[in-house]
Amino acid sequence: MKTTAKLLLTVTLMSLAVTLKAQDASPLAEAREAIARYEYSKAIGLLDKALESTKDASEIRDLSLQKARCQKKMLRYDAAAETLASVMKPGALDVEVAGELADCHVLSGRLDDALGLYSILSMQHPDNLYFSIQKASLLFKVNDFRGCAEEGKAICAKDSIPSILSLIGASLLKMGQVDSSLAYYRKSLRLNPSNPNTAVSIANILLGKKDYDGTISLAKGFIEEIEDNLTLTQILGVAYYLKEDQDNAYEVFKQLRKDGDESYGTMYYSGLNALALNRFEVAQDCFEAAWQIDSSDVKLAVNYAISLARDIQFRKKDGVIIDNTAKAIEMFGKAFDMAEPDPVLMYKIHSGLGRAYNAKSDMAKALPHFEAAYKYNPEDISLLVSIGYCHRIRKEYKTALQYYEKYLKLGKEGTKNYNFAKEEATFVKSELHMLE
Repeated sequence: MKTTAKLLLTVTLMSLAVTLKAQDASPLAEAREAIARYEYSKAIGLLDKALESTKDASEIRDLSLQKARCQKKMLRYDAAAETLASVMKPGALDVEVAGELADCHVLSGRLDDALGLYSILSMQHPDNLYFSIQKASLLFKVNDFRGCAEEGKAICAKDSIPSILSLIGASLLKMGQVDSSLAYYRKSLRLNPSNPNTAVSIANILLGKKDYDGTISLAKGFIEEIEDNLTLTQILGVAYYLKEDQDNAYEVFKQLRKDGDESYGTMYYSGLNALALNRFEVAQDCFEAAWQIDSSDVKLAVNYAISLARDIQFRKKDGVIIDNTAKAIEMFGKAFDMAEPDPVLMYKIHSGLGRAYNAKSDMAKALPHFEAAYKYNPEDISLLVSIGYCHRIRKEYKTALQYYEKYLKLGKEGTKNYNFAKEEATFVKSELHMLE
């Protein structure tokens, strides 16, 4: 009897456990288990079942919030927004639902809708810094820089947050208030001195203000004391170059290339720096690398051509004879085709082509380029000597003499060009005398 009673009790308890488990295995409970396993698609279906089985407004709200959060996890932002909007009620704003809905709008790119909700939330809850921070961030994204700066300043009056100080700095910079922008970026960096993005922003502003010493000091200090930062190292090299401290610039750019930086900016400025130091082969290699990245920059084409034209010689490279003269002419031609009527660029192109053809003793082609260069830049009186020389080689002595004499009136005595023009003028006069 005792054994039978014990068996019946066991069966009863097992039956009760099964019943309790069946009762507990509701759609909501299963949805929670699915969420715990990151099975969000399954959880959404189960939450829909739970929503169908209830008419309680409070329960519908909570289930909808859970469903919307699962939809967001699945990147279904518009669907999540619809779920949340379905439980929004007119009148007092449900903070949790409105906050989730605003976040959905941000994630789906509906920034104006998100800004509207965060503006209302921050107005209703002025002490909630999260809402104010979201509003400030959105104001910047929709290009309301004045509004962003004002909202940011109101936030920092309550709590000095480095990222908000930087956001104010960025807004002021967009508005053209460079000095005020710099002040806010500096405040941000003081509070968070290890933030490389803030340091880069300050360095770029200083570079734009031509404060090269300030740029160098900031970049070097950050790189040496905090971390080696690629962008700041690039800015450091540019600052040295613009300051005309070419030796230090060369070392920075050389290290960048050694470390594998093959970006357009590094290659372009490496080329400019090497060109300034008359390291023509390095300049050509760097300009060629930059040209492979972007062959649409006319300034690159001009400087590449200049590096070739100033290195007119034949040399072997990887067993192949390089004709710099021909390549210089080719690059100047490309620059000419690309150039807009910019007097400075056109002067550089024509004078470079003139010198390149002059090196090949092709005065017929050199002459028109020297003449064009002089029209674009009549302050370069050395071109008068080049034009005169082209005419002299072509035995056009009267014209040659006119250009030499014009130069001698403008040139400085004792200079190399002056002495050459004087000697040429004497020679031309003798030739004219012989022809009489």
